[in-house]
Amino acid sequence: MPHDRHAAYHADRARGEAVRAISAATPDAAAIHQELCLRYSGRVIAALILGAVGKGME
Repeated sequence: MPHDRHAAYHADRARGEAVRAISAATPDAAAIHQELCLRYSGRVIAALILGAVGKGME
């Protein structure tokens, strides 16, 4: 994943899932959205560590 050109997409999805987790009507829904947020966040963190975010790598 050193050339993750989808990092901005993953960041947007992580943000959206965090909002959904916070505003979820049930604990089960909140847990699902939190897990998705963590997965997308992990992709973003990996891209940051590998230096792919913000460099326009295609």
